[in-house]
Amino acid sequence: MRPARNLLILLALGAVPIALPVLAQPSADYPPPCDASRVTKADIDRAHTVFLSGKQYLEESNYDKAISYFKDAYSIDCSVHAMLPIIATAYERKGDKSEAVRALEEYTKRAPNAPDHDVIERRIRNLKDQLAREQAAASASAPAPTASAPAPPQPAPTASAEAAATASTPTPTPAATTSTAGGHSVLPWILVGVGGAAAVTGVVLFAVGSPDLSNAEKACPGRVCPSQSALNEGNNARNLVNAGGGLIGGGVAVAAAGLLWHFLEKTDQGAPGETQTSTHISPVIVPGYAGIAVGTAL
Repeated sequence: MRPARNLLILLALGAVPIALPVLAQPSADYPPPCDASRVTKADIDRAHTVFLSGKQYLEESNYDKAISYFKDAYSIDCSVHAMLPIIATAYERKGDKSEAVRALEEYTKRAPNAPDHDVIERRIRNLKDQLAREQAAASASAPAPTASAPAPPQPAPTASAEAAATASTPTPTPAATTSTAGGHSVLPWILVGVGGAAAVTGVVLFAVGSPDLSNAEKACPGRVCPSQSALNEGNNARNLVNAGGGLIGGGVAVAAAGLLWHFLEKTDQGAPGETQTSTHISPVIVPGYAGIAVGTAL
């Protein structure tokens, strides 16, 4: 198993961060791509250590630190282009959709034959649609300047008019507090997010192991291998393919159970005239990570 593929597997087993958008970070150029044969074992180990530090910061919602460490890891081992979607995920969690799109587009250029190419293209389209809607909403909410003519002078109010105005002015009362009515629970969407993350991880493992398994089967006709290393490589590849298939099946089952739970769950209706507030969770799945964006909708 080549070292670069081992690092890709480690990227696929990342944690599940919670999305809390903050201010955008200035863009920075990415290192030029390089071939895996030019990366030493020491560089691979060092890049893995830096990546784990960035993953820890991502779990703590420290997006600036996470992005910095992920870019450093990619600079050390610039053959692992799968780091770019993870950098895009950190930017997206941070709220910088433009930089997330830039990282994903760079990934499609550097890894045009990646197995997750269609998923990345959909992410790019969705982010661009969100940016367009945000820009349109900002333009619509901007107040247009209007010219107003000076008001004509008004006569000074008399004492009787002031008394009448005071008597007719209602006493201000505190605004009514908006109550929160019952709705769908959060747990079904958590299942959907976890199941989706497991399925995506299974796809990555299956995609990594399949080529090696095919090569091993060619090198070992009739399962008779010419060397122990060829036998070990074939066994490792088969383990990856089996693990990937299990994660895909289990993840899809868990996600389907979450959706079924959500649609079959009964919700409480609020009293007439009562504003209902429901908490929603939108699962966001990317290769190696699965995020859950929590918000409140009226």
